[in-house]
Amino acid sequence: MSHSKHTKRGFSLYIEKWNSSAKKYINTCAICGRTGYSPVIEREDFRAKNEVIYKELSRTLSVLELDKNDRCAVCAAIQDKRR
Repeated sequence: MSHSKHTKRGFSLYIEKWNSSAKKYINTCAICGRTGYSPVIEREDFRAKNEVIYKELSRTLSVLELDKNDRCAVCAAIQDKRR
């Protein structure tokens, strides 16, 4: 199977097949299911050690910060507003 069949948005052949340990840096919102990479990978000490993971995640995803309840900022604002 050629690599061109795996070029849809948010999919990385490197992460899915070759280095699945990079998945621990992918955040997923518990409510809406939005995915993005953890802000941890933007630190200089992470980039120095894991340059390939940083390049691949930043190329395919955008940053997604989660709160302590694993919610993205949009879902947290909506839920906190209802209370």
